[in-house]
Amino acid sequence: MNGKLVIFLFCVPFLVSCSGGYVFHALPDLDGPTGRAMDINNRGEIVGYCETEAGEFHAVLWDRHGITDLGTLGGADSYAYGINDDGVIVGYSDTADGQKHAFIWQDGIMTDIHDPDLPPLNESFARAINTDGSIVGTVGIGGVLWRAPDDYVWLLVGSGLEGPSDAHDINDSDQVVGWHHSSDQAFIWEDGMMEILPHLGIDRSRAYGINDAGQVVGGVVDPDTHLQQAAIWDGDDPPAILGTLGGSYGNANDINASGTIVGMAKKPDDSTVPFYYKLSDTEMFELMNLGSGVARAVNNNGVIVGYGVNAAGDEKPIKWVWTRARWPWE
Repeated sequence: MNGKLVIFLFCVPFLVSCSGGYVFHALPDLDGPTGRAMDINNRGEIVGYCETEAGEFHAVLWDRHGITDLGTLGGADSYAYGINDDGVIVGYSDTADGQKHAFIWQDGIMTDIHDPDLPPLNESFARAINTDGSIVGTVGIGGVLWRAPDDYVWLLVGSGLEGPSDAHDINDSDQVVGWHHSSDQAFIWEDGMMEILPHLGIDRSRAYGINDAGQVVGGVVDPDTHLQQAAIWDGDDPPAILGTLGGSYGNANDINASGTIVGMAKKPDDSTVPFYYKLSDTEMFELMNLGSGVARAVNNNGVIVGYGVNAAGDEKPIKWVWTRARWPWE
């Protein structure tokens, strides 16, 4: 699989030309059967994790040099979930004693950012990092914001809410989004206060991505069908459902500065496929029709990353790049 390029072009032909479509490229792996691309920055650097020949999962970086194994914190497995435009990476890793600890990776060094004073069962997971280096994730059962490796705040403190929560994304204004478990609803956190985002009448929602304009994406339950579908929160308005691909489920994972949203949705045959949705077009499009997959992140250049499932049932890391297509006689 290493170095092998797989391309498929989506494009609707017109009388004279075709405007273009997303071409997907298989990313190199660590010679194991499974891998996922989880995030991409505006320089085109991608992070995720791949299975090794030994059956371990290691956090990886894909850049112009190829693929780099980021190693672990002494245990078997590690997973990279976020990268900022300076190339600083966050995720979590097994330690030598079998615990899962959040890490930050910079200049070739993986640093454990787990608080050693926490009880031993309070494992930690870092999921996203912004331009200023603020990190969000979960410690134990609570969403947290790390302002520095040794300085973090609990997102629930001072909010009046109680119970477990998860933080999934952060923008450059330090707005954090995630999911408050006890109320079973999406939240946005800003300036020390957590606010539950509006829903459509049924108390179940998730927030997974936010851009610098404060637009939030995730999933809400459609009151007509009682099924979860991909949605966007924009300002103080109720969430807007993005539509479907004809199936029973949808979820949005990320949104970029120009309003391109990516995620996953089910089709009528119950297969789960990656989608993209542009706010300017107001229509959901499938990214591939060669099997199931998930789109995890999109950068401000419109490059999408995620993973697809091959004929053998293995998940493979993928990036999609928009390509203009023309007829030969143009």
